[in-house]
Amino acid sequence: MFEFRKLLIFLAVAILLFYTIKLLYFTNKKWPLKSYTFVILIGGLALLTVATFADLIKNIFDNEFLNNIRKVGFSLGGIIYIIGVILWSDFTKTMMNKLEKSAMTDHMTGILNRNGIEKIYESVAREKNPFFVIVCDLDGTKMVNDTYGHIEGDYYIDESTKIIANVVGLRGHISRIGGDEFVILLSYTTIDALNDMITSIKKRVSDIYSNKNLGISVGYSMFPRDGKYLTDLIKVADKNMYEDKKSLIEVK
Repeated sequence: MFEFRKLLIFLAVAILLFYTIKLLYFTNKKWPLKSYTFVILIGGLALLTVATFADLIKNIFDNEFLNNIRKVGFSLGGIIYIIGVILWSDFTKTMMNKLEKSAMTDHMTGILNRNGIEKIYESVAREKNPFFVIVCDLDGTKMVNDTYGHIEGDYYIDESTKIIANVVGLRGHISRIGGDEFVILLSYTTIDALNDMITSIKKRVSDIYSNKNLGISVGYSMFPRDGKYLTDLIKVADKNMYEDKKSLIEVK
């Protein structure tokens, strides 16, 4: 006669086995998954299912062979399933890290997006050391798009990103917060060194195309002198950037 408790355990393990097989099928459709993780989980659950079934019917068919199956199934199945859970946990952690990184990354340029730079700002600002917030805005992006097409416009943005990244290097964090607008968090340095960096960025970006209407306008603010919140610092840097853009237009 079946024991109700053992029947429930068998059904629970069997349902979990079925669900894991179903999960393997649907997960492999969406994410590149190392299938051995699920194979190990399914193998462990299969042994546990056999063991719980053997335990369920042992009162009806009480023999040594069935008892051995039950013992091996519980022991080996439990060990294999635990290994599978550990591997699955590692996979889940890796996927979460990838999703978090994806949420913080500008997919066109590969640098930080607005969400990413905001998170970095929170971390940097907690240290309470001075640093610069630099706003850069490409000049003439619309003209490039209208004249040469959006592929060329994307190239203009991508090349400018590489230039900014190359000049800033490991001294700061770069983000693209709009179509052709960038925000940089730069470790504190002298004003002369900062101006040298800005000059280098402006010259190299203007060299992408031989067109005097193309280039980059730059403005900056300093934490905590000009504000303690990123939005306030961007406003100050933005104002200075538009003054720079205005002066460039007057020169042209």
